[in-house]
Amino acid sequence: MKKISKVILTVAGIVCFSQCKRKVDISNEVAYNGSPKIKLDSLKNLDSLNIDFQLRGSCYAFSSKKNIKESNGEAHSENIAKPNNGKFKKGLFGLYLSENELQKVYKNNIGHTLYLVNTTDKKVDLYAQDSRLDIKAEVKSKAGLWTEITYLPSSWCGNSYHTITLGSDEYWEFVQPIFKGNYKTTLRYKLELENTSIVSNEIVAFINLEQLDKERKQGYQPNGIMDPYNK
Repeated sequence: MKKISKVILTVAGIVCFSQCKRKVDISNEVAYNGSPKIKLDSLKNLDSLNIDFQLRGSCYAFSSKKNIKESNGEAHSENIAKPNNGKFKKGLFGLYLSENELQKVYKNNIGHTLYLVNTTDKKVDLYAQDSRLDIKAEVKSKAGLWTEITYLPSSWCGNSYHTITLGSDEYWEFVQPIFKGNYKTTLRYKLELENTSIVSNEIVAFINLEQLDKERKQGYQPNGIMDPYNK
C-alpha cells in the first residue's frame, strides 16, 4: 500500500473529457496479461484475503510532475502516474485488471495488478479524496446484480477533496487483493466519472457473502485531530 502524508486539502470537481454516458471497457484492446511481478518462491508465503466485511478503497495515486497543479496542502500519494512508453496501445482510456501480474499486498496477502490507462491525446482530471481515487470493487450477487464489496470513507474536512491528473499517454498501477471465500462470482472494478462509468474486465473470484453487506465495514481509528476519517 502506498504511503501518503496527511495534510489539508481544497474542494474541486471532476473534469472529464468524455461526455458520453456509456460504460467503457477497454479490456478487449489490451494485448497482454503479464506475468508475476514477484519471485515465484515468494508467492508460497502469501495467501489470498479471507474477510467477512467490506474493505476501504485503496487506489491512491498522484499526478506526474508535468501535470501537478498548485498545491493547497493536500495529501500526495507516492504512486505517481507513469509514462506509457508503448506498454498499452494508443487511444485507450479505462481500467484493466491483469490477473497474472501478481504482487504482495498488505502484510501477507497476494494481489493482482489493476491499471488505469490513458493513451489518448488528452489529459484527464479525476476526482480524488486525499489522493484516493473513487475506484471500487464490484461482484455479481446471487440475484445477478453488480454489488460493491469495497467502499470509500468520507472525510469531514472539505479540504480533503481535490483533483489529480492522468496525463496523455500515462497510466497508474494499483495492487488489489485476491479474495478468498466460498461464494464463486464475477468481479470487476469501477470508476464513476461525471457522465461515464469506467469498468474493468471481469474475472472469476471467490468471496464471502458477508462482503456484500454494506453495514459490515472495515472501520478505522483516526490518527489524531488532523486525520479527518473515522470509518
